[in-house]
Amino acid sequence: MFTLRAAVMWTVNDFPAYAMVSGWSTKGYMACPVCKEDVTSGWHAGKVCYLGHRRWLPWDHEWREKDKEFDGNTERRLRPREWSGDEILEQLNRLDFAPFGKTVSRTRPSTHMNWTHKPMFFELPYWSKLKLRHNLDVMHVEKNVFDTLVGTILDIEGKTKDTIKARLDLERMGIRRGLWMNRDSDKARRDLAFFSMKPNDKKEFLKFVSSVKFPDGYVSNIARCVNVDGGKFTRLKSHDCHVFMQRLLPVGIRHLLPEDVVKPIMLLSRFFSQLTAKTLRKTDMFQLRHDIVQVLCKFEMIFPPAFFTSMMHVMVHLPEEALLAGPVNYRWMYPIE
Repeated sequence: MFTLRAAVMWTVNDFPAYAMVSGWSTKGYMACPVCKEDVTSGWHAGKVCYLGHRRWLPWDHEWREKDKEFDGNTERRLRPREWSGDEILEQLNRLDFAPFGKTVSRTRPSTHMNWTHKPMFFELPYWSKLKLRHNLDVMHVEKNVFDTLVGTILDIEGKTKDTIKARLDLERMGIRRGLWMNRDSDKARRDLAFFSMKPNDKKEFLKFVSSVKFPDGYVSNIARCVNVDGGKFTRLKSHDCHVFMQRLLPVGIRHLLPEDVVKPIMLLSRFFSQLTAKTLRKTDMFQLRHDIVQVLCKFEMIFPPAFFTSMMHVMVHLPEEALLAGPVNYRWMYPIE
């Protein structure tokens, strides 16, 4: 006879469930559960967006001094500091949370920031000592990033972040005059942006995707998800987006978009390819930590602020989690879903 003991290492869940198990709401101006109240967010095109990725650049980087290329301001701040488990526990112990129940008011005091409740995991004596308690699910992050990126470069109605509101937001900020609404005629119109494919190029790209053949069992039949005449994709699953992002996207866009747009997208594709590898090297993760900051900063110079959802932002934290916890294939939702 022996006593069997078990320990909870971490949790693996999608972003909404992350809020429930961590106690930190993943909505609003402080949606990032890693940056917490120090995240850079703002109201753009009718929603909260997350910018300010120059904070992760070296202090003397030239991009910190540029303003019109980014959000109209220079960047002097350092990256957000990381909270230790003991600091989080101390903060939670000082807060007074309302009891659970449908009749209880859900209005949180400003002192609570985005804390909604104290997680039960902190009853475990070792929980506050863990460096990684909750994993950002790479599967859902990659899927959402893919949807945002492809929807924008293909200018798919309902999925693109380059909307009329986004263009008006650029005018309000006084940046990127080339993307402002065209008011030459009686009515203002949104011209096709330089980072979106022209109709003929879009058809060529979709035909290329529908013509690609994969080995049996490698991926589902992506050709059935391509609507060439409609200029969009339908019924793409998470794994389809995973393969698309890493294998098809960098090849398909090379001669269809400007070089300044293609390079960061290819770097993003390589980022996910190396991050999701079965074997990780510390040197590679250090390089990915540098690369993803470069990608996000270049995206800030290309796409409107409305492009930067919470899923786009949390990519900056993925290499750090890989350094702490190892390969992603043990910490994502594919085996669960």
